[in-house]
Amino acid sequence: FALTTGLVNGQSDNSMFFVFLNPNPAKPLTSVQQENHSQTGHTQYINKLTSEKIVKADGKFKDGGGMMIIQAENIEKAKKIVRADPVVASGIYITETLPLTVANNWVCGAKKPYEMVTYELVRLIFNDDYFGDLDRMSRENRIFMSNLNNSNDFVMMQGNFSNYNEGVLILNVPTKEEAEKIIKKNPAVKEGQIKYEIRRLKIAKGTFCRP
Repeated sequence: FALTTGLVNGQSDNSMFFVFLNPNPAKPLTSVQQENHSQTGHTQYINKLTSEKIVKADGKFKDGGGMMIIQAENIEKAKKIVRADPVVASGIYITETLPLTVANNWVCGAKKPYEMVTYELVRLIFNDDYFGDLDRMSRENRIFMSNLNNSNDFVMMQGNFSNYNEGVLILNVPTKEEAEKIIKKNPAVKEGQIKYEIRRLKIAKGTFCRP
């Protein structure tokens, strides 16, 4: 996973996409040599996309897989870029490509030599069983996230995938439990409008502009 020096501003930008690369439980049987070849190809591909300023950030999850922030004209082209990654084409990973609006803080891109750091990534997921006031939940989530960002220095980046609170919150906190304690205060989580999952993210220092 390689990092770039691109800059993403804090305004709505539909050309930004957040990509989850998740281990494929049904991946085809391959030799270690073939899998290593795909991983090498992945690194080369990401480096190429980085030099072309397409990949803005990428990192690995402790429990397997990783994430990327990429830039493309539209979601179809973003998915095409992701499908061409050797680890995706070979079936090692399955992917989710989601439109990203960066709401709080910027993505600056790390510079060589890379120093790796770890954060807690909180993914917010729409709860299909919720039938309450979505507009109110959207407002309360927006206020919560803004206050959280403005009152603390551990919010590295917060972005949205939809108008109804789906998105990511990346926190510079020492443990998953600490991240969970924070996100449980969100009114939309309290009311059950969104669910969450937390994953440990390893990424280059400087990827996010906040030190």
